[in-house]
Amino acid sequence: MNKKKILLFTLIPLLLILSLVAIIGYVYKRDKSKYEPKLWIGLFDYRLNFRDVGQSLNKCLKKEMFNTGLVYRSNKYFSGWSCNKINNPNTIYSFNFSPWNPHSYYCEMENGTRKYGFHPNTTFEINDIENFENWKKIEFKQTMCTFFEKALLDLINKNSFLFHCDVGRDRTGAFAAMLSAMALEQKNLLSEETINAIECDYEKTSALEKHKIGKMKNFITEQQKNGGISHFLIEECGITNDLMKQAANSFIKL
Repeated sequence: MNKKKILLFTLIPLLLILSLVAIIGYVYKRDKSKYEPKLWIGLFDYRLNFRDVGQSLNKCLKKEMFNTGLVYRSNKYFSGWSCNKINNPNTIYSFNFSPWNPHSYYCEMENGTRKYGFHPNTTFEINDIENFENWKKIEFKQTMCTFFEKALLDLINKNSFLFHCDVGRDRTGAFAAMLSAMALEQKNLLSEETINAIECDYEKTSALEKHKIGKMKNFITEQQKNGGISHFLIEECGITNDLMKQAANSFIKL
């Protein structure tokens, strides 16, 4: 075997090892959450960020306050796989539809049919749900109000649903935070402890940049100065207090 072949057979494994180390290091670097174990879970695991929101909040609170099996969150990588992978929700809500790069997100049901994600927006991509300046845009507001109205009706009717965006972090996190805070407000249970639980759920998300830690806690706390999430949904969406109360009764055990 000549020197060139020896060099080639030496360099290729070395480059593969270095690439693997770089990928593992990147995964560790991206995972900044104090709530999620910093474990590399395999190159071929897309890290769904899938979780039951009620169960996640209960774990953060260390007590059973929320009902489980109703509200799920994820990133987009559930799409194309079995619905069993995401606990077979009755409905999927997609926050990341883009008219410039349109994709239909779905899961495969046992009968072979597809359950597609619902999105009322067709001409724009949803971004920064927690930025209430965006709600001044008519189409944005109509879209988000539709999502909230449908989610509340799902809760009332005990229909499970999953919502997702690209990585299951910011858009998904803001919707989860608003939905949870609204329910807690309706039951007079929103406090520093429960706001910390909402932040805890947010921080379980993989690929959470360090500078975003505290984002949901600050958002919900700041909104309380303006009347709270319930007040906001009444003013912006015309959602009735009675509807929110019924949804809260379904989502929260107490």
